[in-house]
Amino acid sequence: MEKAIIYVRVSSEEQAKHGFSIENQKKVCSEFAERNGYYVDKLFVDEGKSAKNLDRPEIQELMSYCSKKKNDIKALVVWRLDRISRNNTDYHGVLRPLLDKKRIKLLSATEANVASIEGELMRNIGMSYAEYERQLIGVRTIAGLREKARQGDYPRQAPIGYVNYVRKNKTKGIKIDETNAFYIKRAFEMYDSGMYSLKTLSDKLYEDGFRTKTGKKVARTTIEHMLKDIIYTGSFKFEGKVYENAKHKPIISKELFYRVQDRLIDPNKVRKHSIEFIYTGLIRCGYCGCQLTAELKKGKYVYYHCTGNKGGNCKRDYINETKVDKSFAEVLKLIVIPQDIRKNIHTALKGLHDKKNGYSKEAKGNIERQIKILEDRIEKAFTSQLDGNITNEQWKKYNDKWQSEKDKLFIQLEEINKLDKQFYKQADTLLKFLDDAYDLFLSGTVEQKKKILEIISEEITYKDKTFNVKLKPIFQTIAENQYNLTQNFANNRTLENGIIKGVETSLTPKYRKNSPGWTRTNNLPVNSRLLRH
Repeated sequence: MEKAIIYVRVSSEEQAKHGFSIENQKKVCSEFAERNGYYVDKLFVDEGKSAKNLDRPEIQELMSYCSKKKNDIKALVVWRLDRISRNNTDYHGVLRPLLDKKRIKLLSATEANVASIEGELMRNIGMSYAEYERQLIGVRTIAGLREKARQGDYPRQAPIGYVNYVRKNKTKGIKIDETNAFYIKRAFEMYDSGMYSLKTLSDKLYEDGFRTKTGKKVARTTIEHMLKDIIYTGSFKFEGKVYENAKHKPIISKELFYRVQDRLIDPNKVRKHSIEFIYTGLIRCGYCGCQLTAELKKGKYVYYHCTGNKGGNCKRDYINETKVDKSFAEVLKLIVIPQDIRKNIHTALKGLHDKKNGYSKEAKGNIERQIKILEDRIEKAFTSQLDGNITNEQWKKYNDKWQSEKDKLFIQLEEINKLDKQFYKQADTLLKFLDDAYDLFLSGTVEQKKKILEIISEEITYKDKTFNVKLKPIFQTIAENQYNLTQNFANNRTLENGIIKGVETSLTPKYRKNSPGWTRTNNLPVNSRLLRH
């Protein structure tokens, strides 16, 4: 029997004791593993942990365990997919690549595990819905944080130089940490002098006694982030908005802060802009393994190159984003989803839509009922004041409290509406992908293009002006089938519009060597002049 591991999780202390029982998850997963020919090598349990990110002790241990070749794990079994992650970025960017690289199957004990294009797409839909549920559950937290910010209190963990505390009226705020405030002010003044770089400033502050909580040197990147944080001026930024009504005291003046911002602008670095880069985080250098980063040239041309963080000359190889677009579009020409699978996905999406609507309507209904109760209370209290039954001070106290609660509830409604829009946006991308992946890629938004590449690819690397796209097995099969279907039309194609390399007999090694550039998709490389620059 092959080895499998099991991961179980519950999302809060209350659920840990009374919700989806840990023991029940263990039982179901163990029985599933045995039925499918696996024996359980190890069990990982995160009790009372949210799946909003990967900051969970056991999931970290699980990833480390899977990474070791000697453990030879063949399958990871979960009770339901949302047990392992409710975050699409974590799933597609970290968990899925690790499992694919180690050839470990991710199996759900209570959901379909179909090794087909239909199963692959349904798994993507399921992960998107899990993230929708997580965000919907979190709207109360978001509403509370926004209301706190509106009232002038910083709604996050205090940054270096401040500490969180509870006031006499039991409200929470931040105040100056006298131990570190000295170093914060000193850092701004020293950098403003022009005599220090970020690295030398970090070194100097360490010599002077500035330390992290664990006693280590404060990193250069942390120093840079600190120097860019407006919170030290007595204001703060939350969700992109600056709140000038902050209740905490400043450590530095605004004049000093803005002088430092001017110094932080390096003429050799690209200025801030509003352009979103499509391929950052998706492509790695074929030489050193670093990710490709993007730069904006002359205010309008986007180029990608290796970050060069591991040394070497690979950073010198630049490629224009337009050529990258056209190269990947060649791959998408081969991704044609069969009609029967499209119909099945449409049917499944209808069911998910009904489930989403029921969940959303219930949440909205509860909030609207609470708003109505508060409005009735406010009206009655105001009438009581007019009738002389309560004082103006009492009315003001009640009104302020209930209006604040109402504001939080309206924020929750607003967040649910945003999540609904996001659901339809993701569903629309999926439907367009099913109909015509190639056309969607050419005309799609940055978000849509990223999503398409996440869906179809396991790994993308760039080396010697060649993109190597490792497709997921299901999409590799589709690409091969589509290629075979189009072989009758091969004589009508040219190198300009992309001949498939590696399977046709007419393309000799010598001819390939002199070809101007390649986009490989596993054993179906796509030749294209578009990569030569």
